[in-house]
Amino acid sequence: MSATMSEDYAEREERASTSLTTFFSATTSPSAEPATEEWKIEPDLETAARLFRRHILKNAEDKPDLVVTLDLHSCEKDREREMLTFYKRPNIDWTSPFTVKLKGDAALGDGVTRHFFTLVMDKLHNGFELDIDNCGKTLLFNGEDDHKVPSTSRPLLDGDLFRVVGRMIGHSFINGGPLYSGLSAAFFPLLSGSKDDTPILELKDCPDTDVIEVVSLLESQNELNPNEMDSINNLAISWDLPAVSNINRRWLAETILYHGVIGRREKQIAQLRRGLKDTGVLRMIKEQTSLAGVLFPRSSALVLEPEMILKRVIWPEPDSDEDEAQFNLEQSCDVTAFLREYIQTGSPAELCELMKFWTGWTVLPQHLYVEVSPDLTLPVASTCLTTLKLPLRCRTFLAFTQAMRAAVSSTRFGFGLV
Repeated sequence: MSATMSEDYAEREERASTSLTTFFSATTSPSAEPATEEWKIEPDLETAARLFRRHILKNAEDKPDLVVTLDLHSCEKDREREMLTFYKRPNIDWTSPFTVKLKGDAALGDGVTRHFFTLVMDKLHNGFELDIDNCGKTLLFNGEDDHKVPSTSRPLLDGDLFRVVGRMIGHSFINGGPLYSGLSAAFFPLLSGSKDDTPILELKDCPDTDVIEVVSLLESQNELNPNEMDSINNLAISWDLPAVSNINRRWLAETILYHGVIGRREKQIAQLRRGLKDTGVLRMIKEQTSLAGVLFPRSSALVLEPEMILKRVIWPEPDSDEDEAQFNLEQSCDVTAFLREYIQTGSPAELCELMKFWTGWTVLPQHLYVEVSPDLTLPVASTCLTTLKLPLRCRTFLAFTQAMRAAVSSTRFGFGLV
């Protein structure tokens, strides 16, 4: 987990002690110049990104709120339409203080906003249920982790969907939310507009198996048979490239790979840049191009490890004589030990789901609080306060695990609906 996200959250958490609503209300206009430019000269990239965000947050406290409403009683596709409609709105200052309202749920505060950004980023990673490009589930990116590239779907391009994606990514970054991880690094210089950095491509950056097969044939040292030459030439001619020869073989491999990965996605890149510009974040990666790697982290950088969670946990303990009278120390120790074991044995995916339930997203805060209660039947989370409340009645680890999984699975339905 990047230091930027955790440290920035700590700053926000400190301000939240005076007003919970200030967590997301500190943003600024994309055109506004920061009063100071420390982020430009800061050598540590995570710190530079945090400084840039801090400037944005500091200068927008008095702006009117930007509000989005999601209806929890509507179907998944309708909620997706609400998200897309919101991010398609023209002439919006995306740095305005942000408020999320949920129809059908009484939850309020920063936890709801964190939940919203988690939903948005989940759609970018795993696709929309809406059949936008007539292929069933709509995937905006294709490929494997750390080599993902924008889809070449024409309906997505015609619908200006990648500008929407740029707004989603920039808006989440501004508000300290989860980031889009796994984008191919070959796109970093293109998104930042750097003229000095040449995209470095790998075969893994190409999700098209036909292109991979042709490039692999061209890069091999083997003599090409007639069928292989036909496959290569058919693809080359369809892209207005010359037929293969012994002289141009290496050049043709590089050119086909470049066109297969980047050439076919130039309009998608342009839309992404416009979306990032709308939120003010494009300026950051244009003026310090190395910050593109912070905005689009590697997938491995966001993998949650048990130790990352446990070192932030503030465990419960009695703080007065009255508490001690009601505080069953033995049972409390058992339940908190179950939670520790649950975290230590959880897979990265399970830990991500636990954090979404506990805090509203997978960005680790400075502190995670645990409480125990004899009145609960299932674990309950107060996401605004990053507090997990555990039932005392679980007597075995199996019973605790079943209760925790039941509670964690409730995040797909909203807050307080277990």
